[in-house]
Amino acid sequence: MLRVTLFCLAVLAVAVYGDVEKDVKNAVNEVTTTKDGALYCPVPLVGTACPSSSFFHYYKCCGELNRDCCFNLQTWVIVLLALLAVVMLASFILSLIRCVLCRR
Repeated sequence: MLRVTLFCLAVLAVAVYGDVEKDVKNAVNEVTTTKDGALYCPVPLVGTACPSSSFFHYYKCCGELNRDCCFNLQTWVIVLLALLAVVMLASFILSLIRCVLCRR
């Protein structure tokens, strides 16, 4: 009975690992690629011309009937800003702990 249980757990772990690996690859691809923005919203000749995209930002159609150009940051910029915020917050908290605990 124990062998059957261990075998089932091993098969389940392999199946879950395959799905996790695929999800991680998709997430890494999304973060490391830059997106091109929409050139016209909603369509060329009739829509509004959007400004050009850059390495840091892009434009996406939004609003009523997708006729407006909305500014969006690239995914890697958002991840970088989030990491900077976490590092700054951790530094602040550790400095407070050091100040309180290391008083003489």
